[in-house]
Amino acid sequence: MATSSPRDPALSDAFMGVAISASGARWQESPKAVTDIDLDRFAAGLAQNFANLPLPIARILAARGISAEALPTHINPKLRDLLPDPSRFRDMDRAAARLADCVEAGEPIGVFGDYDVDGAAAAALLVTVMRELGVAVDVHIPDRFFEGYGPNEAALMALRERGAKLLVTVDCGITAHAPLAAVADTGMDVIVIDHHIAEPALPPAHSVINPNRLDETGEYGSLCAAGVCFITLVGLVRELRTRQFFNDKRPVPDLMMRLDLVALATVCDVVPLVGLNRAFVAQGLKIMAKRQNPGLASLADVAGMKTVPNAHALGFLLGPRINAGGRIGVPETGVRLLATDRADEAVGLAARLDLYNQERRQIEEGIRQQAIDRAEAMIGDGDIGTSGTDKSGRGRAGAGRGTDVLVLADRKWHEGVIGIVAGRLRERFGRPACVISLASDGVGKGSGRSIAGFRLGSAIIAARQAGILLGGGGHDMAAGFSVEESKIEALQAFLAERLAQDLAGEAPQLVREVSAALSCAGVQPEIADWLETLGPFGNGNPEPRFVLPDCRVTFAKPVGSDGAHISCRIDDGGGMALNAIAFQAGGAPLGKLLLAAADDGRYVHVLGKLRRDGFRGGRAMQIEIEDAATPPQSVFGAGGGR
Repeated sequence: MATSSPRDPALSDAFMGVAISASGARWQESPKAVTDIDLDRFAAGLAQNFANLPLPIARILAARGISAEALPTHINPKLRDLLPDPSRFRDMDRAAARLADCVEAGEPIGVFGDYDVDGAAAAALLVTVMRELGVAVDVHIPDRFFEGYGPNEAALMALRERGAKLLVTVDCGITAHAPLAAVADTGMDVIVIDHHIAEPALPPAHSVINPNRLDETGEYGSLCAAGVCFITLVGLVRELRTRQFFNDKRPVPDLMMRLDLVALATVCDVVPLVGLNRAFVAQGLKIMAKRQNPGLASLADVAGMKTVPNAHALGFLLGPRINAGGRIGVPETGVRLLATDRADEAVGLAARLDLYNQERRQIEEGIRQQAIDRAEAMIGDGDIGTSGTDKSGRGRAGAGRGTDVLVLADRKWHEGVIGIVAGRLRERFGRPACVISLASDGVGKGSGRSIAGFRLGSAIIAARQAGILLGGGGHDMAAGFSVEESKIEALQAFLAERLAQDLAGEAPQLVREVSAALSCAGVQPEIADWLETLGPFGNGNPEPRFVLPDCRVTFAKPVGSDGAHISCRIDDGGGMALNAIAFQAGGAPLGKLLLAAADDGRYVHVLGKLRRDGFRGGRAMQIEIEDAATPPQSVFGAGGGR
């Protein structure tokens, strides 16, 4: 897992002495959840209790503090054990009662959502459940280019004029004070269902359901909006039961069959996959495998998803296609796909989203490389501040310790992909990254991605309160904002100062956590099978990474579009060689090291994720290489050789 931590010149905690890898990272053994345990003894106990549990997997479980008693629940988390009473959330009972009023009266509801996967899934949840309850739902997803993020007065009033008797915002609304006040002045009720960080003053609404309200405990603050929406619907169904609404002709909606939507949103919003979120995803994947949602089934087909659904497929195959509608296409397309009950409509919508995604990838690639080149130039200077644009639209740099936070802006960058590019920069350089698309009027729309330990959403809200930003908000790892071009340098300085406070004055460095070391011969299908069982993996439950030390790269070549990836074969001399792939390594330091190692025969440590080799089938295995390093001192002797 790639994380960031303060730089430490000492190498005592550098795994196999790798303080600076090809990607500029320090490798470190994954921290133990319980520091005072005997890891080997704990792991041996697990292996004895569970037949066929490989010792490397047992050590990983032991390091994460998962006991023999807890392992069955970890493998198969039950929603019935983890779902909270809806009434524990502020305003939940008021919201459930107001929604129930609409259901009993058959009054239409207007929903204002967001243009990402979480917003689309949350809106689709409301549409499908309300449709089953006999209530019409009118959904508005804003156009990010003309309306921006969050509720606006014109759209809310349009929903009202089209007949909505109640308005619900999903995945937005917690900071929309002015638009919601305008609606409140008309006497219309609004329910806010959100999960973004709240300010002390809540917007004027009938009810505000948000686990990140300041008067909540924070226990469920990691839920995505679709998760909050699901719990709200649980509260609604319970309220309707108390009113004796259901009978033979009006059956209770099967909310469990909607968990595929919650799972999709939970993975794509990159919230921690622990506790309730883990149960949402684990159970939702089982529902998705039944292919009862026509939209998700069609999208899986067009994305070429031929295996049983898993978190990786949700995050990298389905999610980007749904997002593409809001990034460069028609923003309502994703909601329509997820909510449709017609197979023929689903096929057409899925095909359209796939085309949007192809266009998105082409746009993203050009901007991504420009941003990486610019960031490399900034970091190479060693004492660079912000990067805005000059009159030609090219980058300019200021002075200061600015590369601790990357802030890049350009007039030619497409607003629909800046969030993706910010994520690429964060992963590449191990720093918080904000990417800004500047309009001709001098106002930029920005998107940021953070690192562990830096609460970017809170920093963006503070920058808005300080008068640096025109608007903005988010959560710990991601945020959006609008800023005047003249304030970009002030924004960069503000974020760098906040980062220094959060990291106690230390500069961030990319850290890659290592779960265990294996030989090539030790990479067996049984380990891959257990890893699959221990999923879903994601934020908060990272997929284990393994180091294969002192390997020779016996073959390497660029593959894919424009040589974007490096395909290779590695051999540690133990009688077994492995096929390997390094995605997005073409032209990067990692790719250059692998190609050089194949050319000159040097030894390298490689770090990555283990996979079954689907192309070759059977018991064949491969490793997805995420990083590599020339051994500081080979485990077989000095100089990296045998």
